[in-house]
Amino acid sequence: MFQAWDADAHVFESEVTFSDKYLEPAYRDRRPIVVESDPSGGLSWVIDSRLYPTATGPNQSFGAPQTRGGVPSPKAVITAEMNPLESVEFRSAAARLEQMDQESIALMVNYPTMFLSWPLTYDPDFGIALCRSYNNWIADVSSQAPSRLKWVTAIDPQNAAESAKEIHRTKAMGSVGIMLLGMMGDQHVDHPSLEPIWAAAAETGLPVGVHVGFCCPPLGNLYDTTYSTSVVPFAFVVLMAFERVMSSGLLDRYPNLRVAFLEGGCQWVPFMADRMGEYSALPGKRTERLMMLGRPGGTGYGAMHDPGEYIRRGQVYFGFEVDDKLLPHMVSEYGADCLLYASDIPHLDRLLESVAYLENREDIGEETKRKLLIDNTARYYGLAVPLAST
Repeated sequence: MFQAWDADAHVFESEVTFSDKYLEPAYRDRRPIVVESDPSGGLSWVIDSRLYPTATGPNQSFGAPQTRGGVPSPKAVITAEMNPLESVEFRSAAARLEQMDQESIALMVNYPTMFLSWPLTYDPDFGIALCRSYNNWIADVSSQAPSRLKWVTAIDPQNAAESAKEIHRTKAMGSVGIMLLGMMGDQHVDHPSLEPIWAAAAETGLPVGVHVGFCCPPLGNLYDTTYSTSVVPFAFVVLMAFERVMSSGLLDRYPNLRVAFLEGGCQWVPFMADRMGEYSALPGKRTERLMMLGRPGGTGYGAMHDPGEYIRRGQVYFGFEVDDKLLPHMVSEYGADCLLYASDIPHLDRLLESVAYLENREDIGEETKRKLLIDNTARYYGLAVPLAST
């Protein structure tokens, strides 16, 4: 059985994340606090007098704290068998390693949970201070088992200059990547104000994981149930980011940059890549004749190649679900090197025993399974694979 390299798992932030040990003194009087927010005992964060997450109505989100003063919420008690709290809140390396061993995971790259929502605050300086506190905390716990526990840098794009500094700082601390949400309100990931972030990623060699999230309130406000929010605004921001990354010329400006699109599955990729390619007006595409109209600036497609070229040459990766029906098609169309295994531990919508599920698929070859479960994660994050990873 393969021992997987997990490209996208998560931790739940707790009161410890923003304790004096990690949060700088200037912001300690504004630290996020945990409150009981509903009659059933559910918990929420209060950040700058605003309640997070939003559990009802438009623009919903998730990521509620699991404990208050060390006491678990009723939901955390119910789910403790599936998700031991010590692992969920990343209290120690030992707790997370035990859960990894149970699910045949040799190495795990952890992403935040709270920071899947944006903005947590409208104060850019406070926003990046929260990120620094989180990064200090996850680096500290991960250092207990550095060969197996990896982490990515949390940033707040409202403060791009300080985010760039944080990318450099955390690279020296052991970060293996950067998390960026698919949208920032009504701002795309290629907005000129975010150029310092992309430049810092290229300078440090850290890959950028564009993650699903609750980050586009204009879109989120159109949906008011957990189901509809999960189906459209939570996931579609990754597709929106894919369009901008691939068409803006970003990958031409930074030819060594690696970008992954995470937790949206991979079944949308053929549709988006084909549609973008056809409307690019690149030579040989059916919309090439649009260039005959002499539109100022052309058609708006600013990249040198169609999306498939960037995927095949190794700049672009995708997180996949082990039960994605189109996974064999993705391998056939774009090769096996662009797909990243992700457990999504400890989020409740994940598929349990996902490594075993992929191993049991008969429509994917053994060599391809190894790439999907181990090799691609190593290449994307720039990690060396030991020979004994199977």
